[in-house]
Amino acid sequence: MKTKPLSFTSIFDLVLCISEAVDLVSPLVADHHRRTVQVVYNLASHLKMPETEIRDLVMAAALHDIGGLSRQDRLGALDFEYKDPYGHAVRSYLLLRTFAPFNRVADIVRFHHVPWDNGKGAQLDGIPVSPSSHLLHLADRVAILINPNVEILDQVEGIIQKIEPESGPRFVPGQVAALKEISKVEAFWLDTIYSLSLNTLNRRLAWPKMEIMDDDFLGLSNLFSRIIDFRSPFTATHSAGVAACAIKLGKYAGFDDSDCHYLHLAGLLHDLGKLAVPSEILEKPGGLTPLEYDVVRRHTYHTFRIMETLQILDIVREWGAYHHERLDGYGYPFHLEEKEIPLGSRIISVSDIFTALIEKRPYREGLPPREVMEILNKASIEHRIDQKIVRLLEEHLDEIYDYVKTSQNEAAKRYSEFIQMSDKLTHQE
Repeated sequence: MKTKPLSFTSIFDLVLCISEAVDLVSPLVADHHRRTVQVVYNLASHLKMPETEIRDLVMAAALHDIGGLSRQDRLGALDFEYKDPYGHAVRSYLLLRTFAPFNRVADIVRFHHVPWDNGKGAQLDGIPVSPSSHLLHLADRVAILINPNVEILDQVEGIIQKIEPESGPRFVPGQVAALKEISKVEAFWLDTIYSLSLNTLNRRLAWPKMEIMDDDFLGLSNLFSRIIDFRSPFTATHSAGVAACAIKLGKYAGFDDSDCHYLHLAGLLHDLGKLAVPSEILEKPGGLTPLEYDVVRRHTYHTFRIMETLQILDIVREWGAYHHERLDGYGYPFHLEEKEIPLGSRIISVSDIFTALIEKRPYREGLPPREVMEILNKASIEHRIDQKIVRLLEEHLDEIYDYVKTSQNEAAKRYSEFIQMSDKLTHQE
């Protein structure tokens, strides 16, 4: 299947979208990526590194914790004496290398917690560790020492006193020396707390425009879906199932190849906002409390807002984020009227319900497809979901069910391979 290439204003737009999505995992660490970006940018500029390397470092800083798939992972990384530094770094590396344009960034992130160890840290198990990884390590630790509730300029002396004894054992001495020099400049520290600092970097650096062709398009889709789904074995295959169901229904509804590609991506991204939902709610074996249900209901709003930074994907954003809107106007989060709900959104809605009901969940077994169709037909008669789409699903039920299950089995295999590779590389390091 071919589609038109996607052309972003710059790759940095994409980086910001992913970084903002991952920051939903915990509001307590929401500013950590931004602070790390600003520290590493100023340090790299002070060291007069080539702009291509600075761009890679900025992207690595913005994405370095995407492997912190749980809230516990993200909060653990905020401990200066982090006891398990390699797990989330390896997972971040494995996720980032899914998308070819992030390969160099992935290599930087993989080793961003390797200590300098008085020069021994120049390699790990025979693999060279780049100066960029060590600089990201320093920037990351500086960023976690910043207390947002205390005047930043009053913290400088304490931060330097914490870092300086680690020059040699933990950090590269030349990089620590650069930090001490630049720490005398108030603007360096004020940049770290400036809420719009990432927007300024979009202008200061010459970010190249990028086109995403078919192969990269699949890589980008997989990157997003794995960030969303790999938080739990119970969610590891859901987006793949929704995307598979949607692409089949799209074809039967008359969508061309290009629009089916966008439907597939909308299926993979429809639950992007669920990164804001704690794993304990997603994996709860019983019914949700009203408060927990309210937390879950916010996820489509987050999906809609996060993807606003990627205007080229507006159609994907609408199709994915509107999947809990209802034709009778009682859906959420926007309470759209029937005429405002695109056909693509209606397809994702039916695909999401169908996939969720046939899946095994912590609180129930998956339902047989014929029983699911009874539920869907009832919902369509009540004018909650599109009756024509439900009929298409029923007409091709066996084929679509088999395709969804095959896609989910492949996703489950990828999840298992991801966990195994993560464990293997973590134990190596």
